[in-house]
Amino acid sequence: MSQRKTSTHYIATLIRHARRIGLDVEQIIAETGIPAELAEVEDQWIENDLFTSLVKTMWSETNDETFGLDPTPLRIGTWAIACEFMLAAETLGDLYRKGERILSYLAPQSASLRLIHEGDTVSVLPMAYIGESDPDHFLIEFMTVLWHRFPCWAIDENIPLQRAFFSFDQPEHSLFYEEIFHCDVSFQQPTTGFSFNRKYLQKSIVRSMTELNGWLRDSPADLLYIPGRQTSIGAQIKAELRRSLKDRMRFPAFERICGDLAMSVQVVRRRLADEGTSYQQIKDAVRRDMALELLSNPDISIADIAERTGFTEAAAFSRAFKKWTDLSPAQFRAEHARPG
Repeated sequence: MSQRKTSTHYIATLIRHARRIGLDVEQIIAETGIPAELAEVEDQWIENDLFTSLVKTMWSETNDETFGLDPTPLRIGTWAIACEFMLAAETLGDLYRKGERILSYLAPQSASLRLIHEGDTVSVLPMAYIGESDPDHFLIEFMTVLWHRFPCWAIDENIPLQRAFFSFDQPEHSLFYEEIFHCDVSFQQPTTGFSFNRKYLQKSIVRSMTELNGWLRDSPADLLYIPGRQTSIGAQIKAELRRSLKDRMRFPAFERICGDLAMSVQVVRRRLADEGTSYQQIKDAVRRDMALELLSNPDISIADIAERTGFTEAAAFSRAFKKWTDLSPAQFRAEHARPG
């Protein structure tokens, strides 16, 4: 269970909203496990898991991913569809461009995303409902954080922000904004969003569709804190292996990867060990994730999947896959086949 904390302001905001729209607040508090004494205070800290539980309960109770804050509901599952679409991007810049495109189709008219390029800086400008049904501006805060955190997760690296800015007046909990964004924050600005160095737009997407399922399951547990870690050696190698397997259906030699990293074989092995992994484990993870994705397409034969994931024969692939999942590729495909 996560030991990270978030401000009870966000708990209190959702509880107030639940009461305004006629939900059973006492039942919600009981179901989520939120201590009653913390449910409506603004200046305490609470575990992120409890915040996550409240968010998911509100989604369920309202059947709306905007929590009933936007007069135009957003059907449950919309964000998952958007994430699947965006994660097919090659780079962070592509991911944001896909985000701009998908919102123009799926989101309410009050929601959009726009990128502005100025020299070495790119500004990400999310738009969400700001009106009388959301007096605390929860929705635009939530979406602004989301458009930073999901891309950070997708590249497995924190994107340090140069500034964050908001179009509304400075709220009482404004000091918490610096904890969220770790940069200069300003209010009463013409637009809402954040800026960072545009070099990050070239960063490769390293997360897989399989990993996305876990991220969506746990979301939004980790939205209201900064990831705070730079790209690991393992993440860099994983990104290179995914590209190589996709483009050439084989992995590069470990020595070549070490050369690309400008590190000796011994140093890379030691760094990977410090991260609790190895080159072989990363290769297995990349192969497994790609196999799971390909098996979802019934038009691709198992022999073809074996070749695409770098195996010389289907039998070797089947043995490895069963080791990873306790199922043969055929069994996995049968159990996870989508109903026609």
